[in-house]
Amino acid sequence: MRVSSFIRRAARWRQLALGGLGALGVAACSLPHATTEQAPVPPVATAPAPSAPAPVAAPVAEPASPANLDPADAADQAARRLLFYHERLRQMAPNDVAAEIARLGAEVSPTDSTASPDAVLDLALALALQHNPGDLARAANLLEPITQTVKPELQPWQPMANLLAEHIAEQRRLEDQLERQAAQRRDTQRAIQQLSEKLEALKAIERSMTSRPPGTAASGTEPAPPATKTP
Repeated sequence: MRVSSFIRRAARWRQLALGGLGALGVAACSLPHATTEQAPVPPVATAPAPSAPAPVAAPVAEPASPANLDPADAADQAARRLLFYHERLRQMAPNDVAAEIARLGAEVSPTDSTASPDAVLDLALALALQHNPGDLARAANLLEPITQTVKPELQPWQPMANLLAEHIAEQRRLEDQLERQAAQRRDTQRAIQQLSEKLEALKAIERSMTSRPPGTAASGTEPAPPATKTP
């Protein structure tokens, strides 16, 4: 009896086990196909990062002529150029400045109206820095056609020409004042020397008068002996 009941119990457990396995199979079939092995996604090929282009040297632009620029820009460029040239002259030796004046003098003529305004200003500035007799007057004559011109093509250089002309005029005024003071000093020294000579002459006369013995006549003759009485 016990054996038969055990067999019946084992058969029922086997039937329950088979039923559970069947339910699991149905559940597995009803699941989505997420558990199935998916095909590998091919990697997306990435393009290599472009290399930075090699730096290209910027071309050096030639300075535009002041005559081809806006009036304000042209005047500014002319001023910058003259200031740069002034700095060059300050660093030159006197012999080099003289050579520069000779070079510019061959390019600029006082009677040549076609001379470059840049060369005219350069020569006037070099002459103003040289301090030789007649250089300031020459520089003033060179600047006069630019300072008094009404030509539009020369107007960009007028501001610096006027400034340089005023500086030269002031320098000439100071030099003339120094020359007048030197002349007055020479006249004063000459007058002092003449007075000194006159004073020395008076002292000499005084010494000659005090060196004579008492009773000596002014003419220098011996005084006559006193007359004797006769009995």
